[in-house]
Amino acid sequence: MKLYELCGEDGRRFSPYCWRTRMVLAIKGIETASEPVGFTEIPEICSGAGKTVPALEADAGIIFDSFDIARHLDAVHAANPLFRGEAAAAHCRLIQGWADTAVISGLASMIVLDVWSALRPQDKDYFRTSREQRFGRTLEEFQAGRENRVAGFNSMTLAPARRALATGQWLGGDRPDYADCILFGTLMWPHVVSDFQVLEPGPVMDWFRRCLELMTAEAEVKQLLAS
Repeated sequence: MKLYELCGEDGRRFSPYCWRTRMVLAIKGIETASEPVGFTEIPEICSGAGKTVPALEADAGIIFDSFDIARHLDAVHAANPLFRGEAAAAHCRLIQGWADTAVISGLASMIVLDVWSALRPQDKDYFRTSREQRFGRTLEEFQAGRENRVAGFNSMTLAPARRALATGQWLGGDRPDYADCILFGTLMWPHVVSDFQVLEPGPVMDWFRRCLELMTAEAEVKQLLAS
């Protein structure tokens, strides 16, 4: 198998969606080759079959979308299931919806310029143009004042996870499931591309470190654990 992953100028893999899949692979004990790509290379993957990464090249063909990759790997590798029944899958869909809207948007307002700075030169124009169109302002304007948004991000945006993790080790219950992969991958985004501290001490930060300790073979994780 081969996993196509978004990378920056120095090879750091920073996509929140790709890191969701990386944690899936760690939980299930599956090894796969990594194929780092930049934003402008994504249309070339598998003759333009998809528009996003991660993309998993497997015996079944090319699988796009991190959720679909997780479902596929659960189906073909029964050990350490990520979805314990359809109720768990529905729960993970809810977590994904929250992460892809409230959490991602909150993080973007604090690190989007850092993401741009970490990109390969050939990807910077695409990223800046597309994001400034989306935000209706420059990256600099969108990120300005981020220091004033950290407290609210932790106290309000992350409140559902903080409350759940105050009484349990994992969002999945007694062990991590795909809900943990979703939030972990999302929070890896700022940790890989930015020096700006987005997590405050508490249950979520403690949980994030437990997630890192599942993935000690990854270069980006080694760097975070050493810091």
